[in-house]
Amino acid sequence: MPAVRVLPDSVINLISAGEVVERPASVVKELVENALDAGASEIAVELEQGGRQSIVVRDDGSGMNRHDLLLSIQRHATSKITGREDLEHLSTLGFRGEALPSIAAVTHLTVTTSDGTDAWELVIDGGELRGVSPAARTRGTTVSASGLFFNQTARRKFLRQQATELSWIERLLTGCALSRPDVAFLLTHNGRELFRLPAGESRAERIRRRFVLSASSPASFGEGAAKGVSAKVLCFQECLWNRRDHQYVLVNGRLVQAPMVSAPLDVALAGPAGFPMILAEIILPSSQVDVNVHPSKREVRFRDPSAVRAAVEAAIADMVGERRAALLQPPGGDFSRISSAAAASSTSSPGAPMESGKSAEGYQPGLFKSAIMVQMPTARLTVEADTGSPVVPIVQVGRSYLVTATESGIALIDQHAAHERILYEAVLQSMRRGAGTGQQRLLLPEVVRLDGEEAECLEAYSAIIESAGFESHIEGDTLVLTGVPGGVFHGMPALREILKSLMDPGTEDRPVDEKVAAAAACAGAVKFGDALAGEETRMLVDMLFATSDPFHCPHGRPTLIEISYLELEKRFGR
Repeated sequence: MPAVRVLPDSVINLISAGEVVERPASVVKELVENALDAGASEIAVELEQGGRQSIVVRDDGSGMNRHDLLLSIQRHATSKITGREDLEHLSTLGFRGEALPSIAAVTHLTVTTSDGTDAWELVIDGGELRGVSPAARTRGTTVSASGLFFNQTARRKFLRQQATELSWIERLLTGCALSRPDVAFLLTHNGRELFRLPAGESRAERIRRRFVLSASSPASFGEGAAKGVSAKVLCFQECLWNRRDHQYVLVNGRLVQAPMVSAPLDVALAGPAGFPMILAEIILPSSQVDVNVHPSKREVRFRDPSAVRAAVEAAIADMVGERRAALLQPPGGDFSRISSAAAASSTSSPGAPMESGKSAEGYQPGLFKSAIMVQMPTARLTVEADTGSPVVPIVQVGRSYLVTATESGIALIDQHAAHERILYEAVLQSMRRGAGTGQQRLLLPEVVRLDGEEAECLEAYSAIIESAGFESHIEGDTLVLTGVPGGVFHGMPALREILKSLMDPGTEDRPVDEKVAAAAACAGAVKFGDALAGEETRMLVDMLFATSDPFHCPHGRPTLIEISYLELEKRFGR
């Protein structure tokens, strides 16, 4: 075995730098965080070739004098903390004193800074100081880092194409800009301005400007709190991406990766249709979160994870309630004055309006005949005017979608996804109450042969399937289905979908009762192509808005799309 030896400082610095600096975005992160800690009100980032060739960060912060400038390139020299106790009460983004030394070890680094009196320029290549000289600069700091990993050929080969590296930097700088709307940000690449965000905007305004969204782009906002943890969630539900790249989590102003926060956001707001633009801000005492668990400080550990999750879930619930309230407002202006002739020509009949909190028993449904067994309150999307004029119609189009007017535009509702949400909550509530209510007996039992695996699964989960409202018995290798949950139209397909879901290893992380309810709802809901009468469409919409989340089916897909009148006017060139 070779003798144990102490590594030279040059090698130690390269090893340490490798933990902090992974890619150009790491350099930008450290420099921008330093600028924010220095009290900057304006930060400009200039890139060449996605940061592979050059990164320049300018700020108007407090700057440094010559003595502090020389100390700043020494490892573990920092102005952010002084002792052990400060680690439990961090109020700054940086604190380790590793950023500049790590960057200097793997780049050609030039720092020009002024504290408002004298200005100095420091040049260091690959960790070797080349000199410090007087310079000309106003108060603030400019850091130029070029040739990333020029002295580590293997590491440089692992850098991605400039478009990929640029996308990482854009996400990082966007997160910093969202955490500090009081600071102006500018990003340029290869001499071209990518975005400019002035100071003083709200976070919603900053998001609209950053992603070039119209002023009418709807945003939902929710707040929640639990055990000293507060959460704020801002979501642009109509701005969807195929990845969660545009979901930003801030913990005490720090952009981090936090599965404890992201998981409930994905469940409630994302799905197969895509991932919306989300900003989640978590605020809690600094002693309740540990940011010192990763060299790049991109991950955190919470002392009470359950409190964080509860706060986020409360914020999501508040956001859903806000969006529901906005949609439940009756249409205004000329859109509310629909003529009797127009109403008569629609597929909706006026009928007697349902009152919030009443059951669905007042309807005389056709296809929804069995749905009267679903004891759920209703919350009307449309209202009847006091003058006796007809209610705003709900029209079925293509035997798949429902269209109606709201206060700010029109709503397009996916009838299958909407009915899925209704059935899912009804079945789940019945199971969790432990009551057999809501079951409907089949006039003619349905019969099907089960394979061995299905039979074993049915036997193993018979109790919970029965609690969902399914009634069946086995005759030899044949299943006889005699009862289904109220509102389920396709009993045997629903039961087989439940068995398929229970046997799927990909859904093991979901509670059994939720899997059963979701599968029953998916197979038992109305399908594309099912014709609905006027009162059935109204019943479906009203019951949808009585659910806890009327905007998503159990699988996360949207149940409706809102189109504002402003967007319609824009499309028609008005």
